[in-house]
Amino acid sequence: MATEASETPSPGRGSALRTVAAIAAVAALFLLGSVLSRTLYPDRAPVVAELSGETMGTTWSARVVVPDGARSLVQVARDSIEQALNRVNHSMSNWDPESEVSRFNRRDSTEPFEVSPDFAEVVRRAQAVSRATGGAFDITVAPLVSAWGFGADGTPGQVADSGIIEIARARVGYEQLHVTDDESALIKDDGRLTVDLSAIAKGFGVDRAAEGLNAVGLAAWAIEVGGEVRARGRKPDGSSWQVGIEAPDPEVRRIHRSVSLNDGAIATSGDYRNWYDSGGERYAHIVDPRSGRPVPWIGFSVTVAHSSATIADAWATGLSVLGPEAGLAIADREGLAVLYLTTDADGSYRERGSERWSEFESSGLVAGNASTAARAAIPSTIGTTAAGIS
Repeated sequence: MATEASETPSPGRGSALRTVAAIAAVAALFLLGSVLSRTLYPDRAPVVAELSGETMGTTWSARVVVPDGARSLVQVARDSIEQALNRVNHSMSNWDPESEVSRFNRRDSTEPFEVSPDFAEVVRRAQAVSRATGGAFDITVAPLVSAWGFGADGTPGQVADSGIIEIARARVGYEQLHVTDDESALIKDDGRLTVDLSAIAKGFGVDRAAEGLNAVGLAAWAIEVGGEVRARGRKPDGSSWQVGIEAPDPEVRRIHRSVSLNDGAIATSGDYRNWYDSGGERYAHIVDPRSGRPVPWIGFSVTVAHSSATIADAWATGLSVLGPEAGLAIADREGLAVLYLTTDADGSYRERGSERWSEFESSGLVAGNASTAARAAIPSTIGTTAAGIS
């Protein structure tokens, strides 16, 4: 396999230039948004504008509070969201052969590989959650996911035997991945190691899009990417944004209930949407990196509320692997707002929340939330199968 050096020049300079260009674009949008809001619509009543699009192999949608008739400001909001999401997609998509993650994965060298600040930040946060969950969350797990028939390289319905599992496990392990001290590069101990950021990149995209909306001067909005949600402020009538949480029903998509979200993020993961039957046993796409096998299918979901969509996204996956018993114990240890939904024998749903969950539900605020192990990974600025925002 060719090394990155023979395949393409170091990405450091290109990444730096893209970062400078992105900052300049956001600055221009901020100036434009501020001017439009102050000068063109000083006395207009606020309304909710709805936006949507596609990114990262899924969809995004947003609701932003703007002055009535402020079409130019709505376009500024759309541009800021799309610029943020395009930047994340170009860096972290495994479907784009020229993305940073794809080039890193093709490289079989153990020498440092220069990456953008965004890429290093996401890997750093992922590693913090990996350590906090004892390896239940692991961005190197893709070989095992594929071995069980899921993911981009999986064969649907494929049940892995012990030999295949052991071969795949030899290429998995977050401990073999490192971010350099200056966060300019990644190093892997084994050249075969690959990274899949699908369990954290959508949340990161939400956070970057949220920063873009703040930068253009918007004070109330809600945005979701592939179900991962973040919101700020309230709707024009003073009510909270409502985020629907799906019932863990593998047959029908329906909302179990909704929660209020005024300032923070929500992400949900579960075993009920992506699975297959083989030999009378149901296999879910959630693979435990520690055992190399899918978690036992029970019909459940876990929702995490956090100040950061990035962290909520990663924890939702890690807590899905851990399951309700171990997951709630760790959630309480880390001070996380977590809700598990499990399916009883009669088809009803049982709710089990962490100590922090009831506090979140009473206010819709999670801005002060930070897990002990992951607190250092959260920036100073601030699903799931969440079924929608209203």
